[in-house]
Amino acid sequence: MTHIDVPPIDPNREQALLAAFDAHWAQPAARSTRWSLGAAAALVAAIVGLNWLVVSNTPGVDGVPEEPAFDMTGFVAWPGAEAWPRFESGSLVRVDLPVSALIALGLPMPASTVSVVQADIVVGQDGFARAVRVVQ
Repeated sequence: MTHIDVPPIDPNREQALLAAFDAHWAQPAARSTRWSLGAAAALVAAIVGLNWLVVSNTPGVDGVPEEPAFDMTGFVAWPGAEAWPRFESGSLVRVDLPVSALIALGLPMPASTVSVVQADIVVGQDGFARAVRVVQ
Protein backbone atom coordinates (compact mmCIF):
# COMPACT_ATOMS: atom_id res chain seq x y z
CA MET A 1 0.00 0.00 0.00
CA THR A 2 1.29 3.39 -0.97
CA HIS A 3 1.18 6.36 1.32
CA ILE A 4 -0.51 9.52 0.01
CA ASP A 5 0.34 12.86 1.49
CA VAL A 6 -2.81 14.82 2.30
CA PRO A 7 -2.31 18.56 2.30
CA PRO A 8 -3.51 20.48 5.33
CA ILE A 9 -6.99 22.05 5.25
CA ASP A 10 -6.98 25.48 3.63
CA PRO A 11 -9.83 27.63 5.06
CA ASN A 12 -9.90 29.87 1.95
CA ARG A 13 -10.23 26.88 -0.39
CA GLU A 14 -12.96 25.39 1.84
CA GLN A 15 -14.93 28.66 1.79
CA ALA A 16 -14.59 28.92 -2.01
CA LEU A 17 -15.87 25.35 -2.42
CA LEU A 18 -18.86 25.97 -0.11
CA ALA A 19 -19.65 29.22 -1.96
CA ALA A 20 -19.63 27.34 -5.29
CA PHE A 21 -22.10 24.77 -3.87
CA ASP A 22 -24.34 27.56 -2.54
CA ALA A 23 -24.30 29.35 -5.91
CA HIS A 24 -25.22 26.14 -7.73
CA TRP A 25 -28.17 25.35 -5.44
CA ALA A 26 -29.46 28.95 -5.55
CA GLN A 27 -30.06 28.81 -9.34
CA PRO A 28 -32.81 26.09 -9.46
CA ALA A 29 -34.84 28.02 -6.88
CA ALA A 30 -35.08 30.95 -9.28
CA ARG A 31 -36.05 28.62 -12.15
CA SER A 32 -38.69 26.84 -10.07
CA THR A 33 -40.22 30.23 -9.19
CA ARG A 34 -40.47 31.05 -12.89
CA TRP A 35 -42.05 27.65 -13.57
CA SER A 36 -44.52 28.20 -10.72
CA LEU A 37 -45.51 31.60 -12.09
CA GLY A 38 -45.90 30.11 -15.58
CA ALA A 39 -48.01 27.23 -14.26
CA ALA A 40 -50.20 29.66 -12.30
CA ALA A 41 -50.71 31.81 -15.41
CA ALA A 42 -51.62 28.71 -17.46
CA LEU A 43 -54.09 27.63 -14.78
CA VAL A 44 -55.75 31.05 -14.75
CA ALA A 45 -55.97 31.00 -18.56
CA ALA A 46 -57.53 27.52 -18.49
CA ILE A 47 -60.12 28.60 -15.90
CA VAL A 48 -61.01 31.70 -17.90
CA GLY A 49 -61.25 29.61 -21.08
CA LEU A 50 -63.49 27.01 -19.46
CA ASN A 51 -65.68 29.73 -17.98
CA TRP A 52 -66.04 31.31 -21.43
CA LEU A 53 -66.86 27.90 -22.93
CA VAL A 54 -69.60 27.23 -20.37
CA VAL A 55 -71.08 30.73 -20.66
CA SER A 56 -71.01 30.69 -24.47
CA ASN A 57 -72.75 27.29 -24.61
CA THR A 58 -75.76 28.25 -22.52
CA PRO A 59 -79.17 27.54 -24.08
CA GLY A 60 -80.67 30.06 -26.48
CA VAL A 61 -83.61 32.37 -25.95
CA ASP A 62 -86.40 31.09 -23.66
CA GLY A 63 -84.20 28.17 -22.50
CA VAL A 64 -84.57 26.31 -25.80
CA PRO A 65 -81.25 24.77 -26.89
CA GLU A 66 -80.18 24.99 -30.51
CA GLU A 67 -80.74 21.99 -32.79
CA PRO A 68 -77.77 19.63 -33.19
CA ALA A 69 -75.68 20.12 -36.30
CA PHE A 70 -75.74 16.45 -37.36
CA ASP A 71 -78.40 14.03 -38.56
CA MET A 72 -79.52 11.73 -35.75
CA THR A 73 -81.31 9.20 -38.00
CA GLY A 74 -81.26 5.87 -36.21
CA PHE A 75 -79.38 7.22 -33.21
CA VAL A 76 -80.58 7.37 -29.63
CA ALA A 77 -79.27 10.12 -27.35
CA TRP A 78 -76.73 8.88 -24.84
CA PRO A 79 -78.21 9.06 -21.31
CA GLY A 80 -77.31 12.41 -19.72
CA ALA A 81 -75.82 13.87 -22.92
CA GLU A 82 -78.32 16.73 -22.99
CA ALA A 83 -76.62 18.23 -19.91
CA TRP A 84 -73.23 18.51 -21.66
CA PRO A 85 -72.02 21.47 -23.76
CA ARG A 86 -73.43 21.82 -27.27
CA PHE A 87 -72.15 19.34 -29.85
CA GLU A 88 -69.79 21.10 -32.28
CA SER A 89 -67.74 18.34 -33.83
CA GLY A 90 -66.85 14.76 -33.17
CA SER A 91 -66.31 11.34 -34.60
CA LEU A 92 -68.16 8.10 -35.16
CA VAL A 93 -66.68 5.09 -33.37
CA ARG A 94 -67.77 1.49 -33.98
CA VAL A 95 -67.55 -0.70 -30.88
CA ASP A 96 -68.65 -4.13 -29.66
CA LEU A 97 -71.35 -3.46 -27.09
CA PRO A 98 -72.65 -6.06 -24.60
CA VAL A 99 -76.34 -6.81 -25.13
CA SER A 100 -76.88 -6.11 -21.43
CA ALA A 101 -76.01 -2.43 -22.05
CA LEU A 102 -78.77 -1.99 -24.65
CA ILE A 103 -81.55 -1.69 -22.08
CA ALA A 104 -79.70 1.07 -20.19
CA LEU A 105 -79.22 2.96 -23.47
CA GLY A 106 -82.88 2.66 -24.46
CA LEU A 107 -82.17 0.40 -27.44
CA PRO A 108 -84.24 -2.68 -28.36
CA MET A 109 -82.86 -6.12 -27.57
CA PRO A 110 -81.89 -8.22 -30.62
CA ALA A 111 -84.06 -11.20 -31.54
CA SER A 112 -81.05 -13.53 -31.66
CA THR A 113 -79.19 -14.95 -28.67
CA VAL A 114 -75.93 -13.05 -29.26
CA SER A 115 -74.16 -11.57 -26.26
CA VAL A 116 -72.39 -8.74 -28.12
CA VAL A 117 -73.63 -6.40 -30.88
CA GLN A 118 -71.82 -3.79 -32.93
CA ALA A 119 -72.79 -0.21 -32.25
CA ASP A 120 -71.88 3.20 -33.63
CA ILE A 121 -71.20 5.82 -30.97
CA VAL A 122 -71.03 9.55 -31.72
CA VAL A 123 -68.21 10.99 -29.59
CA GLY A 124 -68.16 14.78 -29.23
CA GLN A 125 -65.19 17.15 -29.31
CA ASP A 126 -65.06 16.87 -25.52
CA GLY A 127 -64.60 13.08 -25.58
CA PHE A 128 -68.09 12.32 -24.25
CA ALA A 129 -70.47 9.93 -25.98
CA ARG A 130 -73.45 11.84 -27.43
CA ALA A 131 -75.53 9.19 -29.24
CA VAL A 132 -75.58 5.49 -30.07
CA ARG A 133 -77.17 3.15 -32.62
CA VAL A 134 -76.99 -0.59 -33.16
CA VAL A 135 -75.42 -1.61 -36.48
CA GLN A 136 -77.81 -3.79 -38.51
